[in-house]
Amino acid sequence: MSIIEQSGVDGALWTSALAMAARGRSGFTLLEARESVLIAQSLSCRVDVHKTLAVRTGDDEFVVAHISRAAEGHGMTEPQPKRAVYTACVHLSEFSGYDVWCDERVSTGCGLPAGSIHINDMRHSWYADIQGRFDVVNFCIPQSALDEVIEDQSSTRIDELRCPMSEARIDTIAMNLARALIPALMRPNEVNRLFVDHAWRAVTAHLARTYGYGGRRVLSGQSGLAPWQERRAKEMLLADLSGSVSIADLSSACRLSCSHFSQAFRQTVGCPPHQWLLTQRVERSKQLLLNTDQPLSEIALVTGFADQSHFTRVFSQRVRVSPGVWRREQAR
Repeated sequence: MSIIEQSGVDGALWTSALAMAARGRSGFTLLEARESVLIAQSLSCRVDVHKTLAVRTGDDEFVVAHISRAAEGHGMTEPQPKRAVYTACVHLSEFSGYDVWCDERVSTGCGLPAGSIHINDMRHSWYADIQGRFDVVNFCIPQSALDEVIEDQSSTRIDELRCPMSEARIDTIAMNLARALIPALMRPNEVNRLFVDHAWRAVTAHLARTYGYGGRRVLSGQSGLAPWQERRAKEMLLADLSGSVSIADLSSACRLSCSHFSQAFRQTVGCPPHQWLLTQRVERSKQLLLNTDQPLSEIALVTGFADQSHFTRVFSQRVRVSPGVWRREQAR
């Protein structure tokens, strides 16, 4: 049986996940487990099963963890750092007998049946006193993973995943996706990496579609670019050092108006797009001056300047010496 049949993910969603993986937007790495989160953090010595895999998504990690304990009496969980991730907890068995603290506010939990899911915002402080048995698979999802999946689906931006424990619900798709990934967690050396890359995208897409909310971080005149918007804009600028890409092109790629994009770029990067591009041109020209024998006129054209005079003027303003002098000084 395929993972699609096991999970109940619809064909369109899975096809989208496959297409995104084929474009190679994220690097994928299996990483050694360092911690697990069950409402709050637990150590491997206090549980029966403690298996994790991590997928590198840009500078972040999407982590899948399977944690279980057959005996009662786990007790208080461990302190943990606050992080800009969401943890979707999928309970594979009934979960009861616990008290949970979020930012020092306590709530006594009611029993959660098998198949229940809740999502914790890990920017808050979480810890728990767990007396009952548990068997849970967690998906730890950074905002960058949400951005990438939503961007590739051309969907409305998701700024928040919301399903608190007080509103936990049965989610058969999430439970079956979790179960489908357990063999990979148990035998990571046998994992087909393409399979896992497809799977995390399908998980993220399902959670975004089912529990995603927009608007909390919609850009205003006082807000900078989201990480995915900054990456997209810089990639487009670097792809053509001549600067032929327009503000309209950049703002459209970031799904903003032209004026909104210009404000947001400046706040995030510290200068307007054309100034940032000039800096990149100068840095690229330094590499060519150091590592090639190309004449200044050729370097000027390769790095997007109109001519050698333009190159010399901008370089001298920013480096305080002319390109020719800088090259000779570096050769000493």
